[in-house]
Amino acid sequence: MRIWAPERRWWLFTIASLYFFFITAATFSSLGVVLPYMIEEYSWSWSEAGTGFSLLALLVGLAGALPAWTIRRFGIKATYLIGSVVMACGFILIAAGTGLYSFWTGASLLGVGFALCATVPGIHLITDWLSDRRSFAIGLYMTLGGLGAVAGPPAVTLIVSHTDFWRLHWWSMTAAILALTLLAGAFITKRNTGNDGADAATPLQDEKTSDKVFRTKTDWRYRDALRTPQYYVIVAALTLTLLCTLTMNSWAFTHLGMLGISAALATLALSADGAVNALSRALGGILATRIDPKWLLVAALVGELIGMLALSVADNPVALVIFAVGEGFGFGVCFLATAVLLLNYFGEKNNPELLGTMNFLTTAAMVGPVLAGYIAGRTGGFSVVFQLNAALLLIMIVFVAAMKPPKK
Repeated sequence: MRIWAPERRWWLFTIASLYFFFITAATFSSLGVVLPYMIEEYSWSWSEAGTGFSLLALLVGLAGALPAWTIRRFGIKATYLIGSVVMACGFILIAAGTGLYSFWTGASLLGVGFALCATVPGIHLITDWLSDRRSFAIGLYMTLGGLGAVAGPPAVTLIVSHTDFWRLHWWSMTAAILALTLLAGAFITKRNTGNDGADAATPLQDEKTSDKVFRTKTDWRYRDALRTPQYYVIVAALTLTLLCTLTMNSWAFTHLGMLGISAALATLALSADGAVNALSRALGGILATRIDPKWLLVAALVGELIGMLALSVADNPVALVIFAVGEGFGFGVCFLATAVLLLNYFGEKNNPELLGTMNFLTTAAMVGPVLAGYIAGRTGGFSVVFQLNAALLLIMIVFVAAMKPPKK
């Protein structure tokens, strides 16, 4: 049965969103929950285990420019398929592995696969098929992907509590990514590929935005965009927020346990954080056509700061709620606002390269989990780590608030 263009573009949007949902649930949001079980079995130190999380983040960044190249060279479908196979290999290696090096290698493969299946191909697919609803579609896409952070922690808890076998989590993720591979191979395609009229998408109008929202009227050249200070302010804001989020995902579960919070309540807090994260992306996508994304980014950094401070002393339900709302809102809106700012400031033509380069530069955030483990080993806890993150966020807020749109 042939899928006609108006329905096809939303079907492709659904597949891209399923990918983002899954890889979010299967990697960053669940690894911090399954890691204590792996540490207990293997007797790893915090720094050794945190290195695996950092390698995951590092390879996501190092491979940040890879999907832009594979999209130009092989196409959007091949990009998703290559990423899926790489992720499957990573899951299998961790599930069947016998020690630290297999975990590190598997985590690294998951990072490469994540980069190939996440925002670069997803946003490229959206701007290709849904340019008339770009901000809304990107916000909804990131929302659906963010819901993976809600599903990840309870999925691990459910599997391990019923089977007492943490490896089953990774085998389940292997089966899921292979199912998505079949969907991608069957349906993902580029718009206007020269098929007959039934398959060709109808011409789309530009998205309407408020006069208060800056949007470039020309596509910047890649090298010219890299010469602007605005590009690096946007990159720095996302990098710092990622550092906070990676550190939180790695050690919040352990930190909350040290503060006397039960595993069930800690899991609930992390899931609530993921839920707020996801809903905030939808809200940001709606507001991004009415409020300049720069101010959305400022609000996100403020939320992240409040979340970090609350997490540092989260030994009671009130602090847990403040943490979940602040950090969830902060990361969700920052993730959305930085992506939209790149499109608004520099145009669509070279967005895969600009977005991929940003993802590569945010590799610096991978030091968060390792550094946090080191500091916690010296100080006996993670509270000071989250407070230091809040201090850095305060400085970043000043730079983003002072940023002006770039001029050619």
